[in-house]
Amino acid sequence: MGETYGSTQHAGPAQLLEAAVRSTHDAIWTVGPDFSVMSWNPASERLLGWPATEIVGRSADLIVPPDRRGDQREMMTLLAAGAHLERFRTQRRHRDGRWILVTLAMSPLLEEDRLLGFTVIARAVGPRERLESSLQALLEAAPDAFIGIDDGGRIVLSNTQAEQLFGLTRDGLLGRAIDDLLTPALAVTPEPVPVPGSEPTLAHRMDGTTVPVEVSVSLLPTDEGRLRCAVVRDITERVRAEEGLRQLRAEADRARVEAQLQRTQRLEGLGQLAGGVAHDFNNLIAVIANYATFIAESAAEAGLDEIAGDAAQISKAAQRGADLTHQLLAFARREVVRPRPLDLNDVVADIEQMLRRSIGEHITLSVRLSADLPAVTADPGQLDQVLVNLAVNARDAMPRGGELTIETEALDVDRHYASGRPHLNPGRYVRLRISDTGTGMPPEVIERAFEPFYTTKPAGQGTGLGLATVYGIVTAAGGDLNVYSEQGMGTTFTILLPATDAAPAALTREQDEVEAGATRRATILAVEDEPALRGVLNRILLGAGHEVLIAADGPAALALAEAHTGPIDLLLTDVVMPHMLGRDLAEHFAGLRPTAKVLFMSGYARPVLASQGTLAPGVTLVEKPFSKAQLLTAIQKVLET
Repeated sequence: MGETYGSTQHAGPAQLLEAAVRSTHDAIWTVGPDFSVMSWNPASERLLGWPATEIVGRSADLIVPPDRRGDQREMMTLLAAGAHLERFRTQRRHRDGRWILVTLAMSPLLEEDRLLGFTVIARAVGPRERLESSLQALLEAAPDAFIGIDDGGRIVLSNTQAEQLFGLTRDGLLGRAIDDLLTPALAVTPEPVPVPGSEPTLAHRMDGTTVPVEVSVSLLPTDEGRLRCAVVRDITERVRAEEGLRQLRAEADRARVEAQLQRTQRLEGLGQLAGGVAHDFNNLIAVIANYATFIAESAAEAGLDEIAGDAAQISKAAQRGADLTHQLLAFARREVVRPRPLDLNDVVADIEQMLRRSIGEHITLSVRLSADLPAVTADPGQLDQVLVNLAVNARDAMPRGGELTIETEALDVDRHYASGRPHLNPGRYVRLRISDTGTGMPPEVIERAFEPFYTTKPAGQGTGLGLATVYGIVTAAGGDLNVYSEQGMGTTFTILLPATDAAPAALTREQDEVEAGATRRATILAVEDEPALRGVLNRILLGAGHEVLIAADGPAALALAEAHTGPIDLLLTDVVMPHMLGRDLAEHFAGLRPTAKVLFMSGYARPVLASQGTLAPGVTLVEKPFSKAQLLTAIQKVLET
């Protein structure tokens, strides 16, 4: 193999340098200003396969990739200016046509101040370097920022994405403390630790802005010591999307709550109206019902059976009117209730047989009662109304048959469950669920289902007060009522009643009022602002043998009480009257007649009610419209107390 390097028996510095170049493992060649190869050592031949005799004197373009030849000439310009190009990676062409991956170092070739060309030192890239190159390429291809941190907390490795994330060049990143770039700081840990992204870490950019990031850290042992490797992901878009989703959910929740509140306010307004109507209507019904009773009694005594029958029909119609007003008052939460601790399972079991008769044999009733229910505080009669009304509604929705299911269960309501219901507080409840497989309801019907007098049934087949009554009873008991329905799939009513720690009382029903027998004769001061009803009161009381003082309002009643020289045993007063409410009258009357008893009467009892519709302590009430027997029985009980 021909060589360009000579030899000498007496080696001087030049000869020694030549020998070193010939014997080195690195390929070394020189290129002249015209870019021709001037020298070529044996290692160059071993690396690229070209003998010196074939390459020296030829253009170096022979071994340079075509797309890099322009770069090589630019490098020549830099070298002529005195620059040195440290090791960089590129390719050189082997004699057999292969391209060899090499690292090159280039420096100017000078003789004194004259540029002779440049020197190239080349070395093949080995497996380790190839692996490192692949790793770096992998890091550069990664979508996330990657940084390596030494034990001193300083960055020793990074990729392009890290430069873009932090707004720094790689030279600006290397050697910088990681704690200057991330908040909170990364912990020094001997094990891989994922940093949760629920509360994003902040990456600090050099322009003063911050970027929310998600960081995962692992430990990598190296020859130079352990290296913490951190993958830093920009989650700006995710945070924006989550924030947008939170806003949408908040807006949806707010809209739902507002809609529920508007619905509640609308029902409250209807309730106030219904309560006022019921007060006046009850007075009228009381007059009608009692005069029908007077006619029936007189006709019976005279043997006028036809007239007595007519009077009985009037009484029946009056009773239906009274039932309607009770339903209105229940919806308006103005009805007097007599709550006590109850086991809801006992209530359902007690009325189950009656419900089976009400819904008919074509409907299957399934009752599923959970054991060990806590007690609820409610009026058993009102709970009967709830169950009957919902069962009848379900029956009407299943004309061809189906299944009605009644379930009870204890339920703990948390803040999330209660958030969409303005009047529902977190706590322990008993859930009553009534489901049917009927025709279901469209959304526009569900929206108005609890409004009084709203019905989808044909005229004469429904009053529109059944669900309104259920709503009033449940809300008056501090509970919550929800309906879910789909057309063709059935309807489910879910009722939540607050649980109580009190022991449930035995289930007993109010007995029907009976005609009073021999009654104690008494002096009664009756106060009623409705003239026709004053006439009814006067006739009933006188007919029972009582002495009667009658007045149209509170001031007139007090004047009578002061003027009357004999005893007054009982004050019988309406609750809602002009000039003075019945309760205020009772307080003033007690100062004049401290031993006298007081019996209130009203079709709208709110002014004498305590919380949750119960009677205030010491208050006795007969509800309008009352019959002759009911009034006399109530008077007898008060007088005997």
